[in-house]
This record gives sequence, C-alpha cells and structure tokens, in this order.
Amino acid sequence: MISAKIHIYSALQHLRAIILAAASLALLVAVPAVAEDSVDNIVVTGTRTTDILSEIPNSTTVIRRAEIEARNETSVADLLRNLAGVHVIQPSGQGGVARIFLRGGDQNLTMVLLDGVRVNDPMDSRGSAFDFSVVNLNDIERVEIVRGPQSAVYGSDAIAGVINIITREPADKLGGSVFAEVGADDYFQAALDISGPAGETGGFSIRVATKDDGEPVTGTTFESDSITGRLSFGSGKSWNMHLVGSYSESDGTAFPEDSGGADLAVLRTVDTRSAEDFRIGLNGSATLSENWTLNLLATWYDHESGFFSPGVAPGIRGSVPPNGGDATLQRADLAVNAVVNISDAVKATFGVDYYDEDGVSDGFVEFFPGFIIPAGYEFDRSVVGIFGELHYKIDSGPTLLASVRRDEPDQESGETTSKVGILHEFKDGQTSVRANWGQGFSLPGFFALASPLVGNADLRPETSTSFDLGITRWSADKRVGATLTYFHNEFTDLIDFDSNIFMMVNREGVDAEGIEMQLDYTVSESLDLRMQATYTDLSLKNSDIPLRQRPDWSGSIVMRWTPSDRWLIHASWLYVGETFDSSIPTGDLFLDNYNRLDVTATLNYSDKLNLLLSVDNILDEDYAEAIGFPSPGLRARVGLRYLF
Repeated sequence: MISAKIHIYSALQHLRAIILAAASLALLVAVPAVAEDSVDNIVVTGTRTTDILSEIPNSTTVIRRAEIEARNETSVADLLRNLAGVHVIQPSGQGGVARIFLRGGDQNLTMVLLDGVRVNDPMDSRGSAFDFSVVNLNDIERVEIVRGPQSAVYGSDAIAGVINIITREPADKLGGSVFAEVGADDYFQAALDISGPAGETGGFSIRVATKDDGEPVTGTTFESDSITGRLSFGSGKSWNMHLVGSYSESDGTAFPEDSGGADLAVLRTVDTRSAEDFRIGLNGSATLSENWTLNLLATWYDHESGFFSPGVAPGIRGSVPPNGGDATLQRADLAVNAVVNISDAVKATFGVDYYDEDGVSDGFVEFFPGFIIPAGYEFDRSVVGIFGELHYKIDSGPTLLASVRRDEPDQESGETTSKVGILHEFKDGQTSVRANWGQGFSLPGFFALASPLVGNADLRPETSTSFDLGITRWSADKRVGATLTYFHNEFTDLIDFDSNIFMMVNREGVDAEGIEMQLDYTVSESLDLRMQATYTDLSLKNSDIPLRQRPDWSGSIVMRWTPSDRWLIHASWLYVGETFDSSIPTGDLFLDNYNRLDVTATLNYSDKLNLLLSVDNILDEDYAEAIGFPSPGLRARVGLRYLF
C-alpha cells in the first residue's frame, strides 16, 4: 500500500511538470505574434561579428544587473537555477562545489569566461571545470548563457555551451554604493562600489566585497574576499580599450563527495579547500576605416588552490583514501581578429588566437595510515587557433551565422570545428524561427593526462555534435511571448575513471535530447511572469545506467511585481524532478523530486536607500541534491543598499 502511494505521488509530480510544459506549448500555438521587443539587447558571447541579440541565431539568455539586484541571490549558481536547459546542483550550500549541467552536458563541458578571460581549470579532477563560488554577485553587470557547442568560436571546452560573466561597467558620473546584508546561520556579506568618468571618454570602476555564508548545513562553510576593477579609455570613436582585473581568495568546507554528506558520512571530518584567483585582461577595438575594425584581447589568469580530504570510509561502492595537495595554474591568452563590412548585408571576421597554460600539482594520497604516495605532476600546453566567421542579414530575409575554426595544440592532434545558425523572422515581423548545428571539443585536462595514479597520456579529446530548432511567438500587444526549442546533443569520447583498471579512459559517449519551453507574460504594468519547463532524455551508449544528478523534468515560475513605486517583489518557484545518484555508503539510489520557493522584497525607501528582505526556501522544503547532503532550509536575510 505504501509503495502504491509513493508511485501515485510520483506520478502526480510528473503530471504537474507535464501540465506546465503543455501550457507553454498551448500558448505558443495559440498566441498571435509580434516582433521581439529587445532589439537593443547587447550580447557579446557566441559570435565575433555582431553584438545585437536579435541578430544571433544561438539559443541565448542574458541576465542583467536589474534582475540580479531584484532577485538578490547569494551565489552565481543560484542565479542560474531557473533557466531553461540549465540544471544546477550545489550540495548543502556554497561550501560544496557547484555543478552546472547545460542541456545534460557534464559541468566540465561548459566554457566559463570572466570578462572574456578563460577560467576553466584543467587541474581539476572533474575535468576543466570552474568553481562559481569565487565570483561575487555584486561584481556582475550581466551574465550571458549560450547553449550548444561554440568551439568554432572559442576552441576547446565549449562543448555544451558558454557562460560569460561580465563585470560592472563605469558610471557616467562619479558615485557608488554600499551594500551590507546579514542573515540566519551567521550569514553576512558586504560590498563597496566606486565608479565614474576618467578623462573625456573613459571611465573607471572598483569594487571590494566580502562574504561569509555561515554554516547553513552541518560541516558546510564558505568565506570569500574580492576586489575587482575596470578602466576604460580611448578616443571615443576611432579606438577604445578596456582594462579589467580582479583578485579573490576563498575558503570552504564540506563533507567529501560521495561520502553520504552530513546525514550518512561515517568519517565526520570534512574536506577543506582554499583558492586564490588573479586575472587581468586588456580588450579593445580600433576602427581602421569605414568598413574595417580590428579587435584585440590579451589576458592573464593565475589560479592557486589547496585542499585536504579525509577520504570516505568503506561502503557498498568501495572507499576513498585521504588525499590532498596544492596546485597552481597559469594561463596567458592573446587573440586578434578583424571585422569587415563586405556589404550592407554581409559581415565577416577572421583572426588568430593563442593560449599557453602551465600547471603544477604536489598532491598526495594516503593509501594506508602512514603510507603516503606522492601524486604530484607538471603539465603545460599551448594552442594556436585560426578562425573565420560570416554574418549575413537583410531586412526581409533570414540571418545566417557561420563559423569555422582550426585548433593546433602542441601536444595533441589538431581539431577542426564548425557551426552554422539560421534565424528567420516572417515578413510580418512577428513569428521567428531559428536553427543551429555545431561541433565542439574539449582537450583532456591535466589531471586526466598526467596524474601519476590515474592519468592516461593516450586520452582523446571529448567531442560533441549538436542541433537545435526553435520557434518564438509574441502576442499582438507584446504582453505574451512563448518559445519552444528542440535540441539534440551527441557527446563522444567522454573522459571517465575506470575502477577496473584504475585509470582515466574515454567512454563511448552520451546522447542528450530534449525540449525547452518558455512563456513570458506581462500581466499588467506592475506584474510580469516567466515560466519555463525543460525535458531532457539522457542515454549512456551501451548502458542502461542513468546519468547521475540530472533530472528528466524541471520547471520554474518567476514573478516580478511592483505594487507601488517604492516596492518590488520578486518570487521564484523551482521544480526539479526525480534524479538518479550514487554514493559510497548507499550505492545507487533515486532522489525525490522537490519544490523550492524563494522571495525577495525591495523597499525603495528613497532615491539613495534600498532595503531588502529575502527568504530562501521559504516553504522550508526538505530535499537533497546529492545523497546524504541536505540542502539549506528556510533562511531569512536582511540587506541595505545605499547609493552615493
């Protein structure tokens, strides 16, 4: 009887997600269309020839500063949770490393940029992943998410897509802000921002931030400090340059992955990790003539990390010995490209880029008490890429975006990738359709190649081929818009650990296909709603085992309500379906689906003073994103922002 009730409840949860998806689809079919109302939405990710969102076929989402402030999330990971095609887990809070799965792809298959600086870490044992916890939300002007492989534009790592985090730009006049917030579980953060003009055409901004996430779950802590700056200068029309840089340091604790977390871990000593990140980048452009523009990007990234893990006690799925170490990664990038206006309808770009990365690790593994084996290694790699892109657009016809690229690593065989996208608005300027096809690849990480314990120098690059097809319609009064997108990704030669031979190996791959649905509804001048549902079908080739920590169904409803000139209410409901997971103490299990509701109320007390009240997980939902790792319960936060 109990089993029957569980199955019925599970069926009802799936039915609710299906109804949400069906509602979006029904509105897509029923709503008459209009042209998109965001012609001036500037985007810089996924193309080198245009920066207008309405001219880019890629499936792209832009989160702007106004939305970041209205939502008042505590981390970048939380900011991305409610997006179509994006699934986020961060077991037990920010002390655990966030994983972001784009259209089913592993977290290391998404390229992450900070102001154009590549920050994926090939020293990471998960592959070339990135820890989003080191980025403070107060630093961000906007986040651009491009779904689908972008290796034809960016080269290695851009298999599942690209996430570009762009820091805040200088203000037109001298001023700034102070932000402070406190909350339950000893939560605290503060930030200072100063910005203004520099010279006749330039500007500057500098921000200092500190954060302490407290201990929302037993054993999970996170602290960080950062300073970020930007300096813009130039002649205004003929050339301009932007110097951006940041330094951050962070410390965190959490129970080891696969240990069963705070609920099930036998060993009660937690992992400790620390990181220091320094990045600096110079980018700019020069107008050589009416039809020619030259772009330059030069960056430097230095990442130092340390960790210690007590290991995981023996269980159903083996054990993990104590391990730890320090690692350093240094990377220099240089890119130059020219953009030429061939005609009113055709733009083209061609260029070359180069990066060199050098990693050193002094890790260790303690197989038995007192028996410590060094696991350090050194590895360096340089890659030269040559690329070209064509952008074709006429007023009454389709937009075509095509890219091709050749990458030549110094220690592996070269890779050629290409992509093509088509965007078409019908003659009435209303319904739009888009289609994209592309290839991606990711060079093996340094850990996978060179670790003396599990490394394999013969690993092949991970690759992908992807296709998506989407349609968007808007109501005649621009109050209702719906988008339906089908996608299919084929990931091959994925790198994984083979416990039978105790070595990193290439697997056959994964097929991922699904549907993303989004509905935007302006109910009134004071109320906006956005609803999305995502269905993802993942299959591991030659295996019936599901992929871990990725649900078939997810969905969300986001509300923005301004009941008066002084009040802004932002609420977001998130639904995540049942997910498969595994841990050492339990073996394979399925985690229950869950719902989460977050609310933020902003009171504009005056033109200069804002008061914020946020309640995370306001329904106090008891759920876990990984076996034995309970997510933080209800937490209230109170903040103040003063503008000067």
